[in-house]
Amino acid sequence: MADQQPGSSQGLFSMINFDKMLRIENITKHLQWKQGDEDENWAKKAIDNLMKKLQKHDKSSVMRLEAALKSEGRCPSECVTIPRSLDGRLQISHRKALPHVIYCRVYRWPDLQSHHELKAMDSCQYCYESGQKEICINPYHYSRIDGVGVLPPVLVPRYSEQPPQEEIPPAFLRIQRLEAETSNRMPDNIDVSSGCMKTEGPLKEDLDANYNIPSNLQIVPVEYEDQDNWGTISYYEMNNRVGGQIKVNASAIQIDGFTDPLNNPEKISLGIFSNVNRNSTIENTRRSIGNGVKLTYVRRHGLLFAENLSDAAIFVQSRCCNFARGFHPTTVCKLTNRTSLKIFDLEIFRTLLSHSSQRGFDASYELTKMSIIRLSFVKGWGAEYQRQDVTSTPCWIEIHLHAPLMWLDRVLTQMTPPKVISSMS
Repeated sequence: MADQQPGSSQGLFSMINFDKMLRIENITKHLQWKQGDEDENWAKKAIDNLMKKLQKHDKSSVMRLEAALKSEGRCPSECVTIPRSLDGRLQISHRKALPHVIYCRVYRWPDLQSHHELKAMDSCQYCYESGQKEICINPYHYSRIDGVGVLPPVLVPRYSEQPPQEEIPPAFLRIQRLEAETSNRMPDNIDVSSGCMKTEGPLKEDLDANYNIPSNLQIVPVEYEDQDNWGTISYYEMNNRVGGQIKVNASAIQIDGFTDPLNNPEKISLGIFSNVNRNSTIENTRRSIGNGVKLTYVRRHGLLFAENLSDAAIFVQSRCCNFARGFHPTTVCKLTNRTSLKIFDLEIFRTLLSHSSQRGFDASYELTKMSIIRLSFVKGWGAEYQRQDVTSTPCWIEIHLHAPLMWLDRVLTQMTPPKVISSMS
């Protein structure tokens, strides 16, 4: 029988089998370091995925990871890295998360929710925040931060009867009064760059006022939970949505009028969206969008900022921003080049949610509008313009903020819905 050649298919098959057996052996070994008893199948798949990447990327990193796990952080350990994916995340059994979060959850903290609870060691050269092409997944290169930037829970009374109507908090009274005017008036217009933003705004006592919940009511605390994707952005031309809804994870994202074909998680180029019903007004508006707008989301504090990067104006309608500045809820703010505006504040939303939850289901449901922001490029709408509504503008986007909407949804599920059946039920 002829000798087996080094490059033959049988030799390659033996090598593949050896790597597979080595990976299975490593998975079994690593399961002994898994924390918690839940999701063992998910943890096994996560470890299997890691072993594949480490053996392909750098086989010696398996030993470095094992040394770190054995010492449990008592001895200094080296970085253990895997290549960063396009959006920075890994998918394990239909669940997507950042790599260092996944393996900190497997090996150290099973209850870990997001990367905002983690802080990298100063000595970690490839931590997630470094933005390099490789990410360190060594769980002992990260420490746990508890409760940083997390707002207190909303206390929700579980009403079986209609809630009492006295002692309505001042902040909520003001919303009721202004909302009642909405159907009878055109949106106001405010030019942010002109210095017209100096209004009284809400009184501090309005936001700090505590509503006295009757002692005989059952109270349910509803905690805030962050979301991996902080928002969904939809692009519209007049009253037609163009393209699919885009989920946003990056802390800063630019929305411009160009035709960047790359799948860049930090950019949305509206030039790539096609629409057979597009007219000349829309075409001309799209050409003027230019660098567009930059949206910056500060997760730890739940803040969203919009900065105009183009030469043309952009127009923003945000009920949270309007409430904070004492404007009518439907006011449209104009931003000129390099003007920035805070368009959402989670702390204000939490205060309003706490107040409205004392008034019942319908009052709380109204806060859905606080988590939806509309932004128009180049063309404005409102009292100073021919267009009365954003759906009459040529190019605009709608932003849905996931975490506040989810928080509101969880509050509503704890409350008794209205008995009257309507289109809003």
